[in-house]
Amino acid sequence: AVMKKIMGEEKALALGGEHKIATMIFCDIRGYTSLTEKIDTLIAVRILNEFLRSMTEAVFEEEGTLDKYIGDCVMAIFGAPVSHPDDPLRAVRTALDMKERVGKLKAQWREHIKILEIEQFEIGIGIHTGEVIAGNVGYIKRMEYTVVSTAVNLASRLENYAEPGQIIISRATFDQVKGAVQAVKLPAAKLKNISQPVDIYEVKGLKK
Repeated sequence: AVMKKIMGEEKALALGGEHKIATMIFCDIRGYTSLTEKIDTLIAVRILNEFLRSMTEAVFEEEGTLDKYIGDCVMAIFGAPVSHPDDPLRAVRTALDMKERVGKLKAQWREHIKILEIEQFEIGIGIHTGEVIAGNVGYIKRMEYTVVSTAVNLASRLENYAEPGQIIISRATFDQVKGAVQAVKLPAAKLKNISQPVDIYEVKGLKK
């Protein structure tokens, strides 16, 4: 659906973008570098590929857009180029699915790869909702569809702030999902290159 929308627009192959309200999710592995130092390189690549595949499937399940892989980090967008009324909630559901999927992956790796170091494998997730410029960025011979703005940077900073196993969302996202999500307010976070402390919440699950 994302590909059809992008390729179906008259200016699809031009550089530039449009204003959108979107929710960005960053999901990064904790302890992967130290893990790779202790295991065979081929096994490390297998683990990374299986992780990226599973996290990408979680994004697609909620009809999000996979923006890019940044090393062992997954960046996804909800709200561009395809929008839904509940994009922030879709992002949170994706994050919860990602945590569950990591648990299942670790169980499989324990059984088939049999390395104790796999217990170090955890993820941290950051989510923020805000205004972005969405469109083709780069050079006409090498461009990619992505979103750029301070809102994207904030989402990335929240992921960096998250502890292993944590899903951290901003107030902007929380205000959109609070009726459906169990979350605990945390002390305001001082984030790198963000001038003011940011109100944040840790997602615990969905309300029943």
